[in-house]
Amino acid sequence: MRRTFLGLLLLVLLFGIPLFAMDARNPGAGAALTGAISRLDREASNNYESPAVFAYLIRKEYGTSEEDLKWALQQKLNWGEITAFSYIQATTGRSFAEMSRDQAQRDFWSYAEDAGMNCTKMVNSLDGFLKRIERERNSRIFDSLRASRTVHPLPDLGNGFGLFQEALDFRRIDSPRGPTKIHDFPGELTKGTK
Repeated sequence: MRRTFLGLLLLVLLFGIPLFAMDARNPGAGAALTGAISRLDREASNNYESPAVFAYLIRKEYGTSEEDLKWALQQKLNWGEITAFSYIQATTGRSFAEMSRDQAQRDFWSYAEDAGMNCTKMVNSLDGFLKRIERERNSRIFDSLRASRTVHPLPDLGNGFGLFQEALDFRRIDSPRGPTKIHDFPGELTKGTK
């Protein structure tokens, strides 16, 4: 029984090691990269300001030249592909035209692996870039909301009194027009006497 179990374990290990040592070009890993690129495309299509924001952040993040960005836009590449090209260019130093001639956009995962890059880091970088894009979009939305509302601050009277002045505006309190009670004679008034 033990020998059978050990033999079976050795057999599984012998056939399992090549499976673990296989090339990382499995469909799940390539799908993660394709998913990151498509999420970037979707984010770029959500807002009319997105292309300008994408171009600014790609140049800032990956150091992509303006000529390469113009070339990519002339070739009608989508923003997910442009971001992937920018990451590969920042890592390898190849221009967009060279990568396009090598048909990199057909399979970014294989192209990056053939260039000696870590594709998992590429996926993480693209996801991180997407989060930066989303933060930038949200901050622009909040800035436009803040600009559309006007708030008139009241002057601070000091000593913490400013906390109460928002609820109570003393400029609207009128002083009494006259006395409310008139006492004709000194002394206490009792019930029934005037």
